[in-house]
Amino acid sequence: MSSATPSAAGAAGVPADVMAETNANQARAAEPRASVWVSANAGTGKTYVLTRRVLRLLLAGTEPDRLLCLTYTNAAAAEMSRRVFDKLAKWAVSPPTELADALSALEGAPVEGDMLARAPTLFARAIEAPGGLKVQTIHAFCERLLQRFPLEAGVTPEFEIMDEDTQRRVLRQCIDQVLDSAANPRDVRLHTALTTAVAYAADGQFDALLDAVLRRRDTLADLLQSEAGEPVAPDDRLGGIERQLRTGLGVGETATRSSLLAEQAGLITCDEAKRAATVLAQGTKTDVARGVLLAAFSAEKNQGRRLTLLRDALLTAKLTPLARVITKKLSDAHPDVASMLEEARDTLAALVQEDGAMAVVEATMAVMRLADAIFQRYAEAKAQQAVLDYDDLISKTVALLGRSQDAQWVLYKLDNGLEHILVDEAQDTSPMQWRIVGRLAEEFFSGHGVSEHTRTLFAVGDKKQSIYGFQGARPEMFARMGARFAA
Repeated sequence: MSSATPSAAGAAGVPADVMAETNANQARAAEPRASVWVSANAGTGKTYVLTRRVLRLLLAGTEPDRLLCLTYTNAAAAEMSRRVFDKLAKWAVSPPTELADALSALEGAPVEGDMLARAPTLFARAIEAPGGLKVQTIHAFCERLLQRFPLEAGVTPEFEIMDEDTQRRVLRQCIDQVLDSAANPRDVRLHTALTTAVAYAADGQFDALLDAVLRRRDTLADLLQSEAGEPVAPDDRLGGIERQLRTGLGVGETATRSSLLAEQAGLITCDEAKRAATVLAQGTKTDVARGVLLAAFSAEKNQGRRLTLLRDALLTAKLTPLARVITKKLSDAHPDVASMLEEARDTLAALVQEDGAMAVVEATMAVMRLADAIFQRYAEAKAQQAVLDYDDLISKTVALLGRSQDAQWVLYKLDNGLEHILVDEAQDTSPMQWRIVGRLAEEFFSGHGVSEHTRTLFAVGDKKQSIYGFQGARPEMFARMGARFAA
């Protein structure tokens, strides 16, 4: 696995040494026998390198249907295909001398023999190849794969793809249906989730909050899988997520906000508060002020106001423990009161922190419960119409290649037809999409994937050009996957 980083190229007045370095880098990146990860800035000829690599692979003897070039958009796929076919068409009609010069410039060395004889035939072979030259978006690749293995993927053989307008309309209907159900108190779980989520949404941003969660469907789907990769039982769909949240945030397994608030309010009894207030009244101005708060606490019946008084007495404005809750002179004279107040202060601070974490758990689970219900309703709507959306194409393919019982068979059948994988605009490839590339590439190096033919991986991208978050794009995955494949 080698890497190449093209420099600025093509502009008038570029120094000769820079041009030479650029040409050398582009030649290295297009080397058909090497797996290459290319980090390239805008305007450095990424499409040119990609096209050049495809052409050199074909010249080296790779059959057109054994190439898979994944691009980011249909427009990019069309442009890439046009460039390749334009060059192949020109080779098909070029005089021998002109063809030899063109191929030698492409290869960077004199070309003759088999390669020279093969070049004029490539245009027809690319057109007649089963499935054609595979320069396509990853969604188009997934669609063809699912159509080829519908039973293994668990999809309707004659499924259709929803356009984006239909997808938005159907999803909006499902959202409205779930929120209508949640507005009814008789649907206890959804009603509780809705009221909780709305209560936590700042400045009435509930719609924006729900929309943000719905855009992360692949993340929610991942969380709803067991460690073995199988779907979680319906009665515990979100239980595992909540347990992980509680553990990670340090919240007790059975704790609730009401139980934590009650525990805070009960840290000091009324008699203890009165006793402390009496002692503090004998001290400094600060002691007296704290004593007034504790006296008010002992007389207050409302839990909310009791908590406010106790926190004001024992914690800072940031709800951290006060350095001293009683002056030294009073502490020495009344060690029992000092010990009680200090223990209450430390426990209260810990409970307040746990209560804050519990609020995060509660708010997160509320919005996730709504999102899960919406996605279930959405999945049912699509199943009734025998349609898939673009996210389904990715998730169903990931499941087919990674979790289905037929995965090895599917990968074996694919492996017999793939020798080179090329990924364009790799900085905008999502983790789910990288899983697909990873599973395809892993088969290159497995026991039954061994072949006398050279197998290569190629990716080109620029982290600075990433459309962050679009379609789940994670630009850091570009470098991470490069390191993984290199290993």
